[in-house]
Amino acid sequence: MSTTESAAGTDATPREFRPTLWTVVLRAKDPSAPDRREALERLFQTYWKPVYFLIRRTHDPEAAQDIAQGFFTAFLEKDFLRSVERDKGKFRTFLCVALRHYMADENDRARAQKRGGGRLQLSLDFNRAETEISREPVAKDNPDKIFQRQWALEVIKRSLQALRAEFQASDRLAEFEAISLYLSAGGKEAPSHADLARRLKVSESDINNRVHRLRQRYRELILEEIGSYSESEEESQQELRDLFSAFA
Repeated sequence: MSTTESAAGTDATPREFRPTLWTVVLRAKDPSAPDRREALERLFQTYWKPVYFLIRRTHDPEAAQDIAQGFFTAFLEKDFLRSVERDKGKFRTFLCVALRHYMADENDRARAQKRGGGRLQLSLDFNRAETEISREPVAKDNPDKIFQRQWALEVIKRSLQALRAEFQASDRLAEFEAISLYLSAGGKEAPSHADLARRLKVSESDINNRVHRLRQRYRELILEEIGSYSESEEESQQELRDLFSAFA
């Protein structure tokens, strides 16, 4: 069962939403907010890789890294967030437009040498991003589609990390490592349930139940992560459709 198929198998139900993306955006926008720095860092850690993948579409790694760092530095110094409004659309759209404007205006690459000092320095794992880019097919989609796909992959990654953390907290990390392969597309690399039952010294029906519960919890975590980008159930459903379309 694929990731998106797993998520699609559960109807979204009313639930208590965690602090939403727009809650974080508005905190990051407010210079007087005591947790503004934490809010900014969350936004950057959520969106830096989609931004970087979008830049890499037209630039080599060295130039793309410089542009990405420069964009987020300018994002802070020029207070891009002051023009963001909740009723003007998705934050992803705002960020893509801001990036395009920045890249159009950023002709003097030498300015990168002047960045730094007391400014916020982001810990961005460009090496890992490059590894992920090498696994991606040559992009023929438009830039917005590329950005949305990377956002969707971040949602999936965060959900999987949360699932792993739950198993680890209950001292079941080995079990997670053994059965998490069934979360990949069709579980093609996973052993048969019978083989895994012998390996873990449990019954095959027990494995069936564990895999079912794993997939069910994975779906729930994806929906929870999606919910964090939404203010209502209707918006949550739209975000879920966006996630699906990113992999279409």
